[in-house]
Amino acid sequence: MDIKIREAVIKDYESLCEIYVELDEQHRLNHPELFIKPEDYARAKEYISEIINDSNKALFVADIDTKVVAFAECFIQRSSNFPVIKKREWVQLDGIAVKRDYQKYHIGSLLLRKVVEWAKCQEIKRIELKVYSFNKYADEFYSRKGFKDLSKAMYLDL
Repeated sequence: MDIKIREAVIKDYESLCEIYVELDEQHRLNHPELFIKPEDYARAKEYISEIINDSNKALFVADIDTKVVAFAECFIQRSSNFPVIKKREWVQLDGIAVKRDYQKYHIGSLLLRKVVEWAKCQEIKRIELKVYSFNKYADEFYSRKGFKDLSKAMYLDL
């Protein structure tokens, strides 16, 4: 299986939307109080175009035989201007998603490697991400790759 990792282009839009549908469904099923099924594509073409055209953002795709089967979305984040917060910047990994039928081929690892390479090219030495607690597979994946817990979000329904 020949897997090619490359920067996304706008013609990937439809394929990306198919992957977002799978990703969004997972979130909707686990947290229906937070997520709904959109009537149309959950990401507008302008949203994807903005990522592609912004030098502080990156969207990488995995191609197998010219078919997009996965993506990694990330952007440069800067700390807020607050007296106790150290001035810093990092790459925020917004997500890696691999179509169900293509999981277990180490595509997520290839995409993560590309994000790390991009961060280094930006001279950024840290990547941060958030994982929903229901997503044990992602949590284990990132832990195996060396990510450490930073914080924990909690909620109380009233």
